[in-house]
Amino acid sequence: MRLTVAYGRVSTSSGEQLSALDVQLSWLQAQGADVILSDVESGRVIARPNYQQLKAMVSAGKVGRVVATSLSRLGRDAAESDAFVRLCDEHGTSCLTRDDGQLTMATPEDLLLTRLKGSLSQGESMRIQQRVLRGLEQGRELGKPMRKPCWAYQLRADRLALEPHPVEFAKAQRFLVKLRANSWRMAATLNENRDLAPFTSCRGVRAWLLNPTLRGGIGYRQRANHSFESITWGRHEALMSHAEFEEFERVVAGNRLLWGRNVATIPRLLTGLVECSECGCRLKYISGRKIASLKCSGTFCSQLYKGTPEDVIVRFCIAEISQRAAERLAATVASDEPPEARELRRAIVALQALKDPDLAAVIAGKESRLERLLQVPAVDDGLVRKIADPQWFDVLPADQLREILQALVQRVTVTKQEPTAIRLRL
Repeated sequence: MRLTVAYGRVSTSSGEQLSALDVQLSWLQAQGADVILSDVESGRVIARPNYQQLKAMVSAGKVGRVVATSLSRLGRDAAESDAFVRLCDEHGTSCLTRDDGQLTMATPEDLLLTRLKGSLSQGESMRIQQRVLRGLEQGRELGKPMRKPCWAYQLRADRLALEPHPVEFAKAQRFLVKLRANSWRMAATLNENRDLAPFTSCRGVRAWLLNPTLRGGIGYRQRANHSFESITWGRHEALMSHAEFEEFERVVAGNRLLWGRNVATIPRLLTGLVECSECGCRLKYISGRKIASLKCSGTFCSQLYKGTPEDVIVRFCIAEISQRAAERLAATVASDEPPEARELRRAIVALQALKDPDLAAVIAGKESRLERLLQVPAVDDGLVRKIADPQWFDVLPADQLREILQALVQRVTVTKQEPTAIRLRL
C-alpha cells in the first residue's frame, strides 16, 4: 500500500509565518495524510531537507499521493516544479493541491497549465524579493535600523531609530567599565560578570563591541569581520565614544601578542605595529641586539635576516604624525569643507525652504550623508596641538612615547629596511 504524503512550507521563522504553517498543516492533516513533511525555507531553495525526502520517497515508489495547499508551497523555482510534477507522473503518483487542483503533465494542455502555474509562482517570488530590496534601500536612505537592536538598545516607538533600553543600557555601561578595568580582556570579564551580560562567549562580546550601534551609528550591508559597507552616525545616544573604541582596538591587538607567560611583559615601542611590504608578516624585535632592531617574521621572506633599527622607524612615525597633526590644525583654522559638503548644505537649505512635509525623508537622507562626510577621527584636540610639534616627542619618557605610538599608529610598512608607508588613527 502506497502512502499519502503531505508537504507544507513557509519562507521564514517569524511568528506570522509559523502561524501560516500551522494553518497549512491543519488542512493537510484533515486530508488523511499518512506522513506530513514541512520546511521553513525559501521556495527558491531546492535543497530543502524534507522536500528532498519527499522526492526520494516518490522516486522509491512509496508514495501514491502528494498533497499540498498550492504549487508555490512545493517550491517557487519553475524548472524544479516542472521536474517534480514530471517525477510524480513517471512513478504513478498523483499530485493534488488545494488552490491549483490536480498537477500533471500527462497531456499537452496539462503541461501548459502546470508550467504556467510554476512560472507565475516564481514570478511572484521575484516580485516579493524586489519589494523587500526596495524597502531596504528606502530604509537605508532614511537612516532607519534594518536589523534587530543589539544588547542595550531597543527600537523606538516610531521604528525610525534606536533608543537606550530602560534597563539593559545601564547594565551595558557597567559591563563596559569592567571591560576597561580588565584591559579589555573579554574572557576574564565575562567569567566575573555572567549575571550582568547576556553573552556566552568572547566571540559574542567582540561582535557586540564592533557593532557601530554602540557608537551611535547604524551599519548597512554587513561584510566580513563585523564591518559594514556604510555607517550612518549620530542616530542615537552612544554607549561608547570613538576614542574609547580606538582604545579597545589598540589594547586588544596588544592583548593578542601578550598572553599566557607573556601577560606581564611590557611591550616595546613598536610591538605589533610594523609589517613587511614583501610578505605582509609583522616585524619582530631581534633578541640580543645592543641597538634595538626589528626583522621580518616570515619564514620564506627574503628580508628574514635583515633588520631595521628601531630609531629609524620611530623617527619616520614621528615625522608622519606631526605632519598629519599640522594638516589637521590648518584645516580646522581654515574651516574649509569638502565641495560635496557645501553642495549638500545648499541642497538641504533649499529643500527646507519649500516647507513641503513630503520632502522630510529626502532632507533626512541628505543630512545623514552630510554627517558621514564631515565625520573626523576622535582624537583629542589638545593632543593634536602637541604632536604637531616634532620636538615635543624629544622630551617624552619611553613609556609615554610607546603609548602615543600604540594609540595613533595602525601600521607601518617597511620595504628593504626602510619605512615607506604608514596608517594613522588621526
